[in-house]
Formats: sequence, C-alpha cells, structure tokens
Amino acid sequence: MYIKIESCRLRWYRKNQTKIRADLYKGVVDAITSGETRASAVGVRIVLPGMYPSSNRDMKRRHMDAMSIVHTYGKPDIFLTMTCNPKWEEISNELLPGQTAQDRPDLVARVFYGKLEAMKELLFKKHILGVVVAYVYVVEFQKRGLPHAHFQLIMDASYKLVVPEQYDRVISAELPDKHKYPELYALVVKHMMHGPCGALNPNNVCMQQNKCKCRYPRAFNENTAQGKDSYPVYRHRDDGHRAKVRGKVLDNRWVVPYNPYLLRMFNCHINVEVCSSIKAVKYLYKYIYKGHDRASFSIDQPNANGIIDEIKRYVDARWVTPPEAMWRIFGFSLWGNSPSVLQLPLHLLNMHRVAFNEQADLTNVLASQSASKSMLTEYFKANQDHLWARHILYKDFPGSFTWQRTKYWKPRVERYQIGRIVSANPAEGERYHLRVILNHVAGKTSFEDMLTVDGILCGSFREAAERLGLIEADNTLDDCLTEAEQWAMPCSLRRLFATILVHCEPGDVRGLWDRNFGPMCDDYRRAHKCTNDVEQMVLLDIRGILQSMGKDIVDFALPCIDDEFDPTGGEAREVIEESTVEFDVNDTKLGSSLNLEQRVAYDKILAAVDRSDGGVFFVDGPGGTGKTFLYRALLAKVRSKGNIAIATATSGVAASIMPGGRTAHSRFKIPLSCDDGASCSFAK
Repeated sequence: MYIKIESCRLRWYRKNQTKIRADLYKGVVDAITSGETRASAVGVRIVLPGMYPSSNRDMKRRHMDAMSIVHTYGKPDIFLTMTCNPKWEEISNELLPGQTAQDRPDLVARVFYGKLEAMKELLFKKHILGVVVAYVYVVEFQKRGLPHAHFQLIMDASYKLVVPEQYDRVISAELPDKHKYPELYALVVKHMMHGPCGALNPNNVCMQQNKCKCRYPRAFNENTAQGKDSYPVYRHRDDGHRAKVRGKVLDNRWVVPYNPYLLRMFNCHINVEVCSSIKAVKYLYKYIYKGHDRASFSIDQPNANGIIDEIKRYVDARWVTPPEAMWRIFGFSLWGNSPSVLQLPLHLLNMHRVAFNEQADLTNVLASQSASKSMLTEYFKANQDHLWARHILYKDFPGSFTWQRTKYWKPRVERYQIGRIVSANPAEGERYHLRVILNHVAGKTSFEDMLTVDGILCGSFREAAERLGLIEADNTLDDCLTEAEQWAMPCSLRRLFATILVHCEPGDVRGLWDRNFGPMCDDYRRAHKCTNDVEQMVLLDIRGILQSMGKDIVDFALPCIDDEFDPTGGEAREVIEESTVEFDVNDTKLGSSLNLEQRVAYDKILAAVDRSDGGVFFVDGPGGTGKTFLYRALLAKVRSKGNIAIATATSGVAASIMPGGRTAHSRFKIPLSCDDGASCSFAK
C-alpha cells in the first residue's frame, strides 16, 4: 500500500515538472521585457525538491540544520540509541495465536511510536538525564524491519558531563549484582550484551577481517577514562560477574554502555554514550542523517550534461520494510529537533526565487506584492521599521523575529529559532561576497546600503567587503573553509579547497593549506597514523580534482607529491585509465587466425599505427562476420606494445563486448539527444 502511495507522489513530481516552475525574479522580469508572458516558457524544472521527505536534498538540509544547532549551542553531550523490542507486552498481548511481531507491522509501528513519545517526555520534560537545551533525533528502520531512534542531546551547562566520575553516575558498562538487582541483571543480559563474537563466534555479523568492528570484547578497566577524540573508555571491572549468552559465558568486557533507569523503564536495547569528547561531531550527525541503506548499479550511460534523474535515484534500491511503510502511512514523524532552524535565502538584487503556475500570466505574477518580497528584502525593511533591531545580524534574525506566511518579519513573542544562511561557493563571486558581508554587518536597509561603506557607494560586494576589511589576506577564504568544516566531510572540503584554488586565486596558497589541512585529512588520518602518508593521500586527491577542472597541482604552491606515493608519475587521469586497461594474452594470438579480408584491414590499420600518421578506417560487414574478432585482435596488439588503444561504441551493449570498451558519449563527453521529458539544468 505504501509503495503505491509513494509512487503516486513521485509520479506527480515527474509529470508536473513542466507545470510547476520556479525562476529568478529577474528572469521573469527579463522574460516580460523581451515580450514573453507565458509562464511555461521560463524557469528551472525541479526534479525532486528538498521538501520531499527522506530525499537526498532533505537529508542534507537536515544535517546542515543540525550542525547549525551545534554552532549555536556547542557539541552534543549524549548519544542515545533506542531499539524496538518485538517482545514488548503491548505487542505480544495483541497477537493472535500463531502470530509473531512480523505479522503485525501496524502494532510494531504504533507501539514504538508510543515508546518514543514516552522517551521524549522523560528526556525533554522530566529531564531524567538533566536539562536538555537542544536536541535532534532520527527514526530509522533496520533491514529486519525493527525501528530504532538516535538521539543527540546537548545539555544545559550545569548538567554537562565533563569528568569520568560524572559519566559513571549516568552510564554503566558492567553486569549488575545478580542477587541485589535481579531484574536489572536479567535486562542487561537480555538486551545489552554484545555478541559473542571473535574467537567465541567468528561468524557473527559484526566480524570484519577477523575483527569485531565494534571492538568487543573490551579490555578490563578499573576506572572510566576520558576519551581522546572518541567515546570514553568505560569501566569494565573484573569483578567475577558472569552471564551465559547464546551458549557462551561472558563477563563485563561484553557489556554495551547503558543507563539503568532507562533500561528498566523501556525493557529494550538502549545504548547511552557520552560523546562530548569527540572533536569531529559532524560524523555523528552524518551517521544519523545518512538515510536509508542502499546499493544499486546501472549499465545505462549517465546523461552527458551531468543531469541526474533524482526521482529515479531515490526509487532505485529503495528498501521499505512493513513497519516503515506503516509508520509513514500513519504519518508519524521520522525526525525532530529543537530549537527549529530556519533557512535564510541568499540572493542578489531581484534574483530571488518566485514560484508560479505554467498557466499564469507573468504580468499578474509580478503585479502580486509578494512576488518582489523575500526573507532578505524584508530583513532590510524590518531594519527600516525597527531601529532596535539594527544590531541583529541576518543569520540571527529568526531569534528575535518570526517569518509570516504573508511575507514579513514580525517581532517574536515566544520560543527561539536558529537561522542558517544558505551556503555560497567562492566561485559564485558577488553572491558569496554578499554572504560575507551579511555574516559580519548588521542594520543594513537595502542592497544599496549593503554596497555603501563609510558613505562611499562601492561598485560590487567584493569591493565593499574589501573596504570593510573582511577579505584582506585571504581571510574570507579561510572563513569559507572554517565554516564548511562544521558540517562538510573531508572529501567535500578537499573539493572546496580545489575550487578556491581554481576560481578565487588566493594570494597565500601555502598558508591556506597549512591552516586548513587538518579538517581536510580527517578521514585518512583515522585509517593511517603516518602524517606524511596522510598528507600525500590528500595531495593526490586534490590533484585529481584539479585535473578534472583543467588544472594541475604543480600550478600551485603546495607540498610536492613524492614519487613513491605517486604511481602515476603525474599523468592525466584519462591517460592512466586507458593505459591500465588489461588485455587477454590469448587475444594477441588472434592475428594469426584472421581470414583474408580481416587480414587486409588488420595490416592497414597497424601500419598506420606504426607510422603514427593516423587515419580513418570503416570496417563494414553483416552481423556475425567477425568484426568484433578483428577489433579484439587490434586492441590486444596495440596494447601489448605498451600503447593506448581507446575502444568506444555508440551503445553500452556494443562497448561491453570489447576489452576496455566504453561508450563514445562517456569517453569523449558527446552530448546525448534529449527527448520531450528531459530535464534542463539551467533557466532559459
């Protein structure tokens, strides 16, 4: 049922791409100026917008919203995971004879929702772990169907856990005394024992390369210790307490950290960890906003213009379990956060988005008062109307004002909201520099006022930022990378760094590298201890990105790539790809098996190769007459000499039968023809 519901919704987005459009306000004005008044003739076709729940855009937006909360309130203190127990009495008591929880996904969804609401009340209203000032939570569904929820809690300053003694008051990682606390002991044995794995059970699901990915069993430890950029090392004493789990006798080394009160209250797996010592908290938030587990592949060629069918990407490999389907049908929330985060648009004069219907007359669209309004333009107006608000930055405005549906800012009377200005890339030029000014200057009343510094009207936002001293000595580029470090992964930071090198021409490239190297190498540093190895891997990655932009790392004042780390010798990526294509030794013997006509073509083509004078040859013949046999012989002969032979075809099927074959559209970036339903990546 839910698949039909979702398919219907996605079908609406696909079929209405030509009806619901959005374009820059200035684009509409320009269209009318040129005599165009039909809405169907302008605009960007939206494929799958971020408002669609669980889409890639939606998950990325929520991840960035969560990082905005961290930027305002600090790092999270507690990471809590709650997993559904299919044997809860509320479920088992409602089952018919012979039924299991798998037969009643509606029960599983409703009961877990009730437990989740009870958990939220304990945490956020009754403050069972202390006063929570900010939080996010996400509900996910395991492959076997059971839901679980991740909570990230930021505590009030007076309730933060800062020393190991405080950790022990909230979290335990040991078996309780079986005689003093028999009920708690039974719950820990039932829900909080890992494995067994390792030598006791080498086939357990947690085993990777003969090691437990969760690092169990832990070492015995008499006292809890502070973690260094990691979770704390909890107390696992060798106190003689044992438990038999799945036929194996386990001790405290196998206990997953838990809170005794919550475990007894909910009778399910509840992992509670202190996470305040983790430096790169963006990984924690990336984990809970990673979205659904997916795995897919396609033999279709990607669109040559880089346009991606986001609806198809969302549907492919979609894994929906019955409890998730029921959860969505019931309309239960999959996530939540407090305080809420408002995205603040960023645009130049008359470059804000305007939504309209294809049947609309653009003259009427512009006649509407709301068409010329945006959050940014109304921020300027609010500064004109409220002198007391002129000290508030644009990004902090939602904390003091609420955005109304009728498009104006109203002074806030209750609750607090965080603002987040949408990101801008340095390559965007004026839009990026406008963002720099908005982040540092408050009280402006118009775009012209934004351009005015000390009574002088500047010709650009870049010039205004320079006069304000905001982009001296590449400070703005440092700010750009520093801000991105709060939410972007290292691979994205490396791409941003390469983009800055290519498009922004920083004056001190080496200084920019030295100041921002750490966050760019977090992923490599976790897997490799040698600093030099990590640096070389980052440089190789950046070089690949630069080469894809038509530049090379040698063009910039960056550390050199050592020969021992560079098996390519600095060759272009395309050359490396083609020169490493493997060939079958048996194919080199095909030349001796050619018939007379094949031999003529074979000799002429190889002669042209040997002379290096080029040539164009057309090999014709009906299907099954040996054309592919000839191609394999030619490719193997050329490649066996250490030369590059590029094998391409017009279709993926034809390319797949040749060693190292690719479609010509892929290798040479030949544009594909577009049909009526193709999506355009730019506005008219």
